[in-house]
Amino acid sequence: MEQSLGPGSSARGTWSVRRWVKTLRYYVELAEADELARRYFVMNAFDGALTVLGVIVGAFVGGEAEPKVIISAGVGASLAMGLSGGIGAYVAERAERSRALKELETHMFKDLQDTLIGKASRAAAYWVAFVDGVSPAIAALIPLSPLIFARLTPMPVDLALSASIVLNLVTLFALGIFLGKISKESIWLHGLLTAGAGALTAVLLFLFLRA
Repeated sequence: MEQSLGPGSSARGTWSVRRWVKTLRYYVELAEADELARRYFVMNAFDGALTVLGVIVGAFVGGEAEPKVIISAGVGASLAMGLSGGIGAYVAERAERSRALKELETHMFKDLQDTLIGKASRAAAYWVAFVDGVSPAIAALIPLSPLIFARLTPMPVDLALSASIVLNLVTLFALGIFLGKISKESIWLHGLLTAGAGALTAVLLFLFLRA
């Protein structure tokens, strides 16, 4: 009997997670929060990638090319951006959707807090805040991965820094491709624009810090 309870419990747990995810997706679609979440994701991922790029270039030019220092600065900056962005997005989105819900309640002469509309409104605020908070961390960890690898292996620091900059530009290019798919325009043009913005930022930082 004990053996049969284990798999059954695991199956119920898996089903509960799937049901929760399905419900969340339904609420997000109902509240039409997908477009807003995508916008937040791109903007904050772009900010996260450029912030880490600034940290890497600054450390390189300043002669502080120690992986531990760069990783700490990059992770700290991305976490700060994620927390501030996530909390700010939640507060702003909750306020906007609460106002819209109250206006709808006024017109319908009905409390909608515990209805499907009310639940979807709250779920949308949580989802947008989550995407806003996670996106800079994701964009930061990708270019920082060579430096993390250099901390764990004999990989040369100069090679790790070069790989980090390349991965940063690749991340920005991927964000541009994502934007191109959303806008149904040239993915290559958008990719070149975002990657070009990163390359220009790196050059300006290098020239400014070396001056």
